Amino acid sequence: MRPVTRAWTTAAVALVGAGAVAAGPVTVPSPSAITAEFLLAAQDITLDLVRHGESADNAGGVLGTVPPGAELTDLGREEAAAVAPEINALFPEGIAGIYASEMIRAQHTAQPLADLLGMEVTHLAGLNEINAGWFEGRDLDTITQIAYALPTLMWVMGQYWVPMLGSAVDPNGAAFNDRVTEAIEAIYNNTVSDSDNPLNNAVFAHAGTIAIWTLMNVKNPDFELVIKELLDTHSPLVNTGQVVIEGNPTDGWTLVSWEGHEVSATPDLFTGLFVDWRDLNTAPQVAAWHILEAFQGGDQAEITAALQTGFTDVINAFAAFPQAVFDTITAALSG
Repeated sequence: MRPVTRAWTTAAVALVGAGAVAAGPVTVPSPSAITAEFLLAAQDITLDLVRHGESADNAGGVLGTVPPGAELTDLGREEAAAVAPEINALFPEGIAGIYASEMIRAQHTAQPLADLLGMEVTHLAGLNEINAGWFEGRDLDTITQIAYALPTLMWVMGQYWVPMLGSAVDPNGAAFNDRVTEAIEAIYNNTVSDSDNPLNNAVFAHAGTIAIWTLMNVKNPDFELVIKELLDTHSPLVNTGQVVIEGNPTDGWTLVSWEGHEVSATPDLFTGLFVDWRDLNTAPQVAAWHILEAFQGGDQAEITAALQTGFTDVINAFAAFPQAVFDTITAALSG
């Protein structure tokens, strides 16, 4: 019960703090700006999230999460060459952009597709692997695997404040989610900035980053499918495995397929209710993290903005929860 109590306490802190500054002046955007933003946000895009090929760390059983990281093995280069035409065939209408993390293994996996299409690879730090903190560089024995995986699984379950021990990059789920979401939003903005762009992108990253961020954010996570992958391959995503999602940052993201297995856009009742609870539970945690970051920065304007935004987000989450539950039950019954 302690994580739930902490979430409710955080909500109270955000509400009280924001109430103290809510009386300040608020700038209201013009109707034309609101309309333009709404139209931009309403456009859906497709992201093909691709894990890198086999790296030297993979082959050696080493946990390496700090850039630039290990090179691809000979097998990894073969996998990268093989997946490029598969991705190209998946999107006959074209690909707007090719993105990769700062890790060499992701960049080198993306390069064959870039060569095939005559495109450049854009590097985004937000796509890097989940930082391992104290366990960086260790052999992937049972203790290291559990210590690394357990916090991320708790993040998926909505407990964002569970720490990744020793990590300054990803100290908790809120920080991890922020930096990957920022990269995804950059890809989105690049895509919709030109109306002539195809609405598809290839994004080369890492098993943990892809799997955990996707399960934390999509409306229809398929836990049964991911667990089956874990049991079959000991990883949520094999080398050059692909996760396809579609949507936009405003309306959210929908899981289309995982390792080639199609996923229903409408989750079952249990999953749908979990997502509703997740969105309610994580809103005050995220608000508290952003408020803490603002206080650590010491800028009064940022503190005020964090309090106001946190207040709004928490109120909206609590207001949306009853309708979300009703919609989930209705969809499950009608389905």
